[in-house]
Amino acid sequence: MPQEYFLYGDIKLGYGGYDLPPIMIGTMFYQSQTLVDRKNEEIFDEEKAAKRISTQKALAKQYKIPDLIEISAVTPQAMVKYLEFYFDKFEPPFVLGGTFGARVAGLEWLSENGVKPNEFIYNAVSNLKNMKEIELLQKNKITSAVVLILASRNMSSTQRYSYITENNQPGNTNIIDGLKKIGIKNIWVDGGVIDIESLAHILETQQLISSSLKLPVGTAPTLFLFKYSSPRLNKRFHTKYRKASIMAIASWFSNFLFYGAIEDAKECFASVFQALEFKKVLKNNNIKLLDKL
Repeated sequence: MPQEYFLYGDIKLGYGGYDLPPIMIGTMFYQSQTLVDRKNEEIFDEEKAAKRISTQKALAKQYKIPDLIEISAVTPQAMVKYLEFYFDKFEPPFVLGGTFGARVAGLEWLSENGVKPNEFIYNAVSNLKNMKEIELLQKNKITSAVVLILASRNMSSTQRYSYITENNQPGNTNIIDGLKKIGIKNIWVDGGVIDIESLAHILETQQLISSSLKLPVGTAPTLFLFKYSSPRLNKRFHTKYRKASIMAIASWFSNFLFYGAIEDAKECFASVFQALEFKKVLKNNNIKLLDKL
């Protein structure tokens, strides 16, 4: 049976299975990114920014893995500058991230500049209790949004599943149905990584959600590495090699992956490509390798 998917331009986001390669999402303009001025986040090196985005695009083409850029920002003013830069040089679709205030400014700018709601993905919604956010999503007719599961590190997969299916939101509904009621048709589910144990539970949760709810699932599998140090401060404790290894594992059970800092694109794309090739070998030879764990 052909893989079901959401379509963003020519990018396919699979759901209900993992036959399609996961969308690789690199984050630009995250807090403390070296190309951004530390004293004024509205100032950044445009040449370096364009080069890093172009590098990701080239890797996506080389490995035949779909990609998106997440535009992140801390302040509303910085978000406007980043979007002006992005749309001057690149095309949607993309992911709108950053702080809530920055996202508000981003949605205003996108609306004023005629960018259609189906040309970007809103990241992220954790509950339906922020009425200002719900009104914002309705007003801007958002059609795609990431649901971020906020949970403790040892929360089981069934408990994480309940986070999005129990009727514990305003109006006696669950977060999935609540978002659908306000017009969000394409819902992505992000497990919310805290540490390596949480990632294990999340990957199991992703399989539950994928099979039962038929929603695209994914996460930022390497977030737990930041408990050790920044990769740009201490490579001994946070290496690109460790990041690449965990990306490979997560790619087997994900429809999308926030791989993090766009500077790590080369290692992450190569890692996921190799993992998918190995997965093909197992499938073609009917080898149930993970069943033996």
